[in-house]
Amino acid sequence: MPDTCATVRSILTSAFRVPEDEIRPELTLAQLDLDSLALTELVLVLHERFGVKVDSEYASRSTTLAQLVDHLDALRPGVDGLVPAAAP
Repeated sequence: MPDTCATVRSILTSAFRVPEDEIRPELTLAQLDLDSLALTELVLVLHERFGVKVDSEYASRSTTLAQLVDHLDALRPGVDGLVPAAAP
């Protein structure tokens, strides 16, 4: 979702000083120069911003930005206009 991507881009530029013009969906978090400490901080920031817990496999240095955004969208209820089904 474009909103999620824009928010993640904003977090990367403001909190992690990644230059805006270097952020591309196919780049891994390692290619964006995020080390393990930065990844831990990123998970915390994403949790605060989106209210979801990011699985560790989606917060590894080999994760691409596109994979991270897709994972965040999958975790968020109501994304893409879908309303979660009520429990029986």
